[in-house]
Amino acid sequence: MESTDTLRKLKEQAETNALKRLQYEFSTPDQLEQIEQHILRNEKTKNMIESQLKSAIQSHFISVNSCMDQLKEINGNIKEVKNTIYSIQEEYKTISHLENTLGELRKEATKHKQLKSAKENVQNILNVKDLAKKAEQYIDDNNLLLAHKCLFDMEKCKNDILEELGNPSDKNHNIDDIKLVEEFFKKVKQLQDILHSNIFLIIKRMLEVSKSYPNQLVTALRIISREEALDEYWTKKKEETGFSPSDRPKRWKEECKETIRQTIETKIQGCWVDERDTNEKWFSNNLARINSRFLDDLEIVKRLCEPCFPPSYKIFEFYVENIINSISNHFHLLLDSNQLKDREFYILLSWSEAYKSKDFLGNPKFNIDLNKLPNILDDDHYKLALDRYLEYTNSNIKVWFQNTLTKNYNEWLTNKEPLLIDGCYESNIPNDLYSMLFQQFTFTDLIKDDRFFKEFVKYILSNLNIFHESLRGKLFDFKTCNSKPNEPSNEIITRMIASSNDCLRLKSSILELRDRFDTFMDKDEIGGPNDKYELLGSKMTNLSELCLDLIIEEMIKCLDEQYFKVLLSREWLTNNQVCDTIINTSTDFMQDLRYLRPVSQLKFLIKWHNRIKVEYMKGFFQNLSITKMLRKCQFTDPQERRLFTSKVEKEVAYLEDWFKRMATTLPDNKNAFDFESLRLMNKIVSSDDLDFLYVEIASLVKKCPNMTSEMLFGLLSLRGDVSRSEYKEKFEDCIKSEGPTTSSKTGHKETRVDAAITILKKELKIQ
Repeated sequence: MESTDTLRKLKEQAETNALKRLQYEFSTPDQLEQIEQHILRNEKTKNMIESQLKSAIQSHFISVNSCMDQLKEINGNIKEVKNTIYSIQEEYKTISHLENTLGELRKEATKHKQLKSAKENVQNILNVKDLAKKAEQYIDDNNLLLAHKCLFDMEKCKNDILEELGNPSDKNHNIDDIKLVEEFFKKVKQLQDILHSNIFLIIKRMLEVSKSYPNQLVTALRIISREEALDEYWTKKKEETGFSPSDRPKRWKEECKETIRQTIETKIQGCWVDERDTNEKWFSNNLARINSRFLDDLEIVKRLCEPCFPPSYKIFEFYVENIINSISNHFHLLLDSNQLKDREFYILLSWSEAYKSKDFLGNPKFNIDLNKLPNILDDDHYKLALDRYLEYTNSNIKVWFQNTLTKNYNEWLTNKEPLLIDGCYESNIPNDLYSMLFQQFTFTDLIKDDRFFKEFVKYILSNLNIFHESLRGKLFDFKTCNSKPNEPSNEIITRMIASSNDCLRLKSSILELRDRFDTFMDKDEIGGPNDKYELLGSKMTNLSELCLDLIIEEMIKCLDEQYFKVLLSREWLTNNQVCDTIINTSTDFMQDLRYLRPVSQLKFLIKWHNRIKVEYMKGFFQNLSITKMLRKCQFTDPQERRLFTSKVEKEVAYLEDWFKRMATTLPDNKNAFDFESLRLMNKIVSSDDLDFLYVEIASLVKKCPNMTSEMLFGLLSLRGDVSRSEYKEKFEDCIKSEGPTTSSKTGHKETRVDAAITILKKELKIQ
């Protein structure tokens, strides 16, 4: 039923496919004209397929008939075999009683076989005792080669007899015969054991023997080679006959190598003399002992032992390999049992690289291919040692940094004068940190492992970042301890000068260490956004500039109340001493600030010039509604305004000249000081033509694009002739239209923002 349904579905599917094909092939009138050609072609195809199908069915039937004939033949053969087995079983029942009857005959046959074997080996049997005595005497005389020859003859006699007796797995094999032969040749076994002991004692002491009696070492190796040949002979014999002596194969070559391996291991243990309890340098002393001991051994193996050994032993390579393996196993045991601590992990890691140096295996006279040498520590133990050493290093550096900072801070509190280095004040911090870091980087560089170095750098930079924050905190603590209410503190100024210089020294030290040791860093990354050294250096630069800001805070104390706060007020207008006092005070402070580094002196002058500009700007913006300044005045009288602006112009010129004189000897001082914004503000105040005022305002807004509309109105209020409504009508749009719309990616040069305006807005909290 199921097959009928399948045929029906196949037929329906074929009809559907045929219909689709007809629709596709005869979809146009041109194709309908070719219908006769399609019919003929399909008829030919149909006839060909039917012919192939008939041929395949006929071939299948022929094969089936042939298989049926073969099955009939096989069935007949099976019946014939079955009948034959049945006949054999019936016949065996009639003769089974003969097994007991022939028992006596079997015994006689066994006795005959023993006598035949004894007759054939009678001469050798009679000579066994004489050969045993000779062998014993040869051994006593240390003539091991002749002793082995005698033992070989006796062993051959024994094995021939045992072979005649038959295969031990044979059912007719007599165990008593074996025991009888073994008892007779017992002396041979004893002498073989003695010879074995002597030979392997020579192998064990091969370094000493090769120096005094190399012929003994050669003899021992020749005997081992003969035994290896006998092992090979009996192995083939067993494959052919099934017989092999019970003591074969002896594998003396393997035992020879194992003896050498154990000797090396014993020497390793012998070098491990010192203990931590008795000697704090126990680990490095033990490693030095290993280095010295095996350096001598390798020279002897290369020069004396290698000529004695057969080339197949590759004795020098074997000795080197097992030295490495034995040391490696010992190191793994030390790590697994937690016997190492602190700096001993570094000693282990550095030695695991240094063993390939010319002081040990890298010695040119050994001519070892160092690239083929395995690592002393496997990956897991190497990672364990690295992690332990990194933990120790991180903890040690953290404590050392903290102690260094604490020690120096305590020295600060004594107000001890800083060190004078190259004409600049400094503390011990840069030198102390650089010495410590240089030592750590040098240690790490000896290990030559990129993963370890990267982890080490991460820890170092992390601790330096912590040190940077701690140093910053200590600077503020020192300022708090030494600050005076209304007068500058010489202690603070001196300390900030030294600390500013320290930070710059630290930055240069950090970058120097990067360039000298960090060979894993891509050249393209140096100085880029991913350069962590550079980022830390930038933090140190910022901290150096913070010290300059703290100096400025101290300077302001003696100028703020009496001088800065009266700038551009009516009191200032009639007092010609204000600007002179600011200049003279600045000159006095510059005597101390000459101990800054030149680059910091210039930065300080720029910061101080911005501070003075801010104070003047406060005067220009004194009428801002958001300010709480005491001075609030307007210069409505044109003559008074001219007096005001003339005085401002002179003081700005005076200040500009002073700053240029102070920076004459400093590098990169060109265009460092810019008072143009003050001049533009002054022009706005001095202008007599309100219509032309728009041009002056546009120039100021272009110069100070970060100035707000409220600030501009505050500036115009100083004139006293511009109301807020007039300002909104005539001038407010100016600050919007002239305001910059620059972008760093437009390709145009960005407008330089006046730093003083930014500082002022921050102080007055203007958004």
